[in-house]
Amino acid sequence: TRFNSASCLFRCILLSIRELIFSGIIPSARSGRNLPRLTLLLTIHIPVHMIISNSDRFNNTDIPQKLSIYLMTTNALLNLCGYIFIVLLYRHSIQTIFNRKIPTLQRDKNGCILAEPHPAIKSFNTHLSMLRPLEILFRFITAPLRVLPDVIVLGETRCGTTNLCGHLVSVAEASSSSSPRSGEINGERMRHIKCYTPFCPWAFPELDHKESFYFVGHYLGIVDPYFYRMAFPLKITRWWEERVLGNIFFCFDGCAQYLTSPSAPYLIASAYQNENSGSGEYIPPSLVACVRDPVDQAVSWWKYENNACSWGESMGLTEWNTTLRSNDYPPKSIGDALNFSQSSFIRNAYADAELLAKKLTTQQTSSKPFFYRIKRLPNWSITWPGGQLSTIGRSGKYSENVNRYNNVFNSFKRKPRSGFVHIVSIENQSRGRLLKAELHPIFADCMARSAHRGSNQTNCTNLMTSIDFAIDRMCAEDNFNTSRRRNSGRSLANSELEPSSFDIEELTKYFDSKLPDK
Repeated sequence: TRFNSASCLFRCILLSIRELIFSGIIPSARSGRNLPRLTLLLTIHIPVHMIISNSDRFNNTDIPQKLSIYLMTTNALLNLCGYIFIVLLYRHSIQTIFNRKIPTLQRDKNGCILAEPHPAIKSFNTHLSMLRPLEILFRFITAPLRVLPDVIVLGETRCGTTNLCGHLVSVAEASSSSSPRSGEINGERMRHIKCYTPFCPWAFPELDHKESFYFVGHYLGIVDPYFYRMAFPLKITRWWEERVLGNIFFCFDGCAQYLTSPSAPYLIASAYQNENSGSGEYIPPSLVACVRDPVDQAVSWWKYENNACSWGESMGLTEWNTTLRSNDYPPKSIGDALNFSQSSFIRNAYADAELLAKKLTTQQTSSKPFFYRIKRLPNWSITWPGGQLSTIGRSGKYSENVNRYNNVFNSFKRKPRSGFVHIVSIENQSRGRLLKAELHPIFADCMARSAHRGSNQTNCTNLMTSIDFAIDRMCAEDNFNTSRRRNSGRSLANSELEPSSFDIEELTKYFDSKLPDK
């Protein structure tokens, strides 16, 4: 009956609200998310405002009431904007990152809505506890006032990008804690190194302070090169560190998905083409590619991504977005994933995404409204065309991926050079002497950018003296074991997906056949 249907719907709404408040807003506020905190503050502010308005103590002045109204209105607007934006981010994340469809209301055999919380509430609460919608909006608004990173760790996935980014931070920490007492070494004044990590939309330990996810479309598909700087410090911060404090300033981005991405090279190169440097010359960032045995990389990525799939299922995301990713996704085995990555569907999707990126970087400003003028990637090309597991077999072709970056950056630079990408083996990251040799040229490129952007620290040799001292300290045997490694591999949650010996043999044969790319 209609009464029963309305009653079930009403109970579903009440249970969903209760689930949202007690399993979403309150725990998220406790974990430090600003939007839920503002929501709780608003619920407290409303009765406080009523008390202020009815109090005899403030009869002689209306300033407290007006101030309370202004604060409450501002908070309400921030809540409105924040929740609208986080709903859009949630929808985008479920469809393109988790590759699922948003759960819908469940009905019984008679077609009545089940009297239970909406199935999407559980996954929404998870996103509420991790996403930073207000911070994202603020950073896009202030993007013109921010800088571009000096180092970009391009990937590859499961090749030690998190570890290398930890080493970059450790170098800065070593300079602050281990400077000579005299403040000089070899007659040169020692400078402290200040490393600024990127903003991450996800408050997740393995990702936070490491990668921005900008050029793989996590911000509703926005990949406009101009707004890339939204994830990095303010220009005045760099000015203060370099000009006032005399420190060595650098910031980095460490997104492991960039190296295999067909669109990222063009977008990154375009961002730096428009950078306003003091000399007017195109100065690229220090690009870094982490590598390891391609078979080990493929197996590690297969396990990592399937564990992510299991995590999605635990949130109630059960239906795959086959409309976006095809009926072959996700592959049932690592062998199927290898075949999927070489299929005509994926080859065409990667080629189309690369062509799209070329058009975006040459696209002229149109007369459309602001949001529609921002350069965005379509959902099918996020985060990789065909989904994360489409990279099995592609991500291990390091030479091909690195050469694509070298070719793209050479096409943007007036004076071509042999290579722009520093290659760091995962094995070298655990050996102090070898790591020192890997880090020196990375920081040398940073100092070249510092000189060309017109800072007062134009003597790269002097700056490298301070950096080399910090690297030596960080790589010393007594300190090196404390280097952070936050994203180590885990066993598969579903043991049935464990690669077989036949799968490993097929992967080995595949990469052996691509030996020049290995």
